[in-house]
Amino acid sequence: MSQDKTFEIVDLGNDELIKIVGMFVGHVITHYGIWFAQAALKLGLSEALVSEHDVAQRHFQSAMTRLAPHFNIETRNGIPAILFEKSREELLLLISDIAKMWVTGDGLWFQAIENPHGMGLAKVVNDSCWSIFARLEAFKIKRFLSVNEMDILDTLEKALKLRIYASINSHSSERDEDGNLLFYMTECRVQSARRRKQMNDYPCKSAGITEYTEFAFGIDPRIITECVYCPPDRVPDQQFCAWRFSLKE
Repeated sequence: MSQDKTFEIVDLGNDELIKIVGMFVGHVITHYGIWFAQAALKLGLSEALVSEHDVAQRHFQSAMTRLAPHFNIETRNGIPAILFEKSREELLLLISDIAKMWVTGDGLWFQAIENPHGMGLAKVVNDSCWSIFARLEAFKIKRFLSVNEMDILDTLEKALKLRIYASINSHSSERDEDGNLLFYMTECRVQSARRRKQMNDYPCKSAGITEYTEFAFGIDPRIITECVYCPPDRVPDQQFCAWRFSLKE
């Protein structure tokens, strides 16, 4: 009596195994995101951010310990040793490329929703994602700064310049006569690409209001966020959006 041959990963050829590697890496990333999303849903965003901060550090070190030998990567305290050998210019270039990779993923997700379901639903999903991501950024940057300044808006100004967008988009900031913080986006990678193609600016005001409000709240709940202008508003030449931050009395 013949026995049917079983199908196992070990039966695959190298080309198929390489595809499995890519699929499993995707599983790791997506499963991590699902855990965070569900923790935020069940525990609230603030508690989920605390948990994610702890998990991220431990998970990265574990991943490096397991995967680095496969790529002949030497590590130092759980970090690729090659990073300590890079110059400031090389590290800044790496940071910029990571940011470009991030914004590419953001755009691909938007298109993946927009193409079959329309821009309306894509904007809803986009705004929802930004409400969470902006708070995550604020939480991590605030811990990175490790400051307790009396001037909350000074802390916010520093934090805005450490966002992932800041490494690929030009910006400026100033204080108005009342001491409020004004933040200008003077270069936007996404909108600049649209303008080069002679397309209208993407109407990102709803996402921007959500994004900047949540980010500022994550730095300090007393900060009030106002949109000065953002597409589809008419914006000055060589600018893309502007935001005013003040403190509750």
